[in-house]
Amino acid sequence: MVRGFITRRAGRVGVGRLDGRVALVTGGSGGIGRAAVLELAREGADVGVQYNRGREAADSTVEAVRKLGPRAVAAQADVADPRAAERLVASIVNSFGRLDVVACFAGHPFRAEEWYKDYAALNPDEVRAPIDIDLLGSIFVTQAALPGMVKARRGSVILVGSTPALTGDTVGIPYLVAKGGILALARALAQVYGPRGVRVNALALGSIATEATERATRPEDRQALAQEPALRRWGTPEEVARVVAFLASDDASYITGQTIVVDGGFALR
Repeated sequence: MVRGFITRRAGRVGVGRLDGRVALVTGGSGGIGRAAVLELAREGADVGVQYNRGREAADSTVEAVRKLGPRAVAAQADVADPRAAERLVASIVNSFGRLDVVACFAGHPFRAEEWYKDYAALNPDEVRAPIDIDLLGSIFVTQAALPGMVKARRGSVILVGSTPALTGDTVGIPYLVAKGGILALARALAQVYGPRGVRVNALALGSIATEATERATRPEDRQALAQEPALRRWGTPEEVARVVAFLASDDASYITGQTIVVDGGFALR
């Protein structure tokens, strides 16, 4: 289902690094995903904003893109469903005629009761949720998007992992398993699709301050987490979004198969 196809080219100023290109951002209705949508739009890209349940937030993001000038659509899909992922990609291509960039931010929300639960006590649904949405969602969306990119012999895929997937941790183990799989997926796809003109990279994110993380963590925990990276603070969605735009652009034309660590120096510990 695609909603809110909105266009407004008048009033755009300057030339962005992504002028003429089309991006799909899963999980684009809020948090880091929304910041990525807006940064891609500032660079000139038309953007498809995937959401699952947050229709109002997705519409708000589409409207924010419209104010920047590029076109945008909001598309509802459960990325953990392979058929829905196929329909999602097809809807973006139908709306814009092409697809050049895919950034997979859709993920299972942080829930403290699951994150800190004893590993042996996790029930099957708690184990599967981040794997289904984060890892399988990335697999299904890229499976749907890559054939078109191969045909065009161009494209940039940005997958979203996590710094603790590199360093290890004692909590949130299903999440770390999903994110570790994403980092492996990026390396594999880069090797398979590099000869066909498509670049695939991953982000490893540290503590990024969003409304969702603020709601889910206590003030004392947020303060403690801020002291962990070398920069002694949380990152912002906008800082991540600028890396996404770089990887999507020709400025990163010789970068593929890499894990770009955006964690303020957390992994240096």
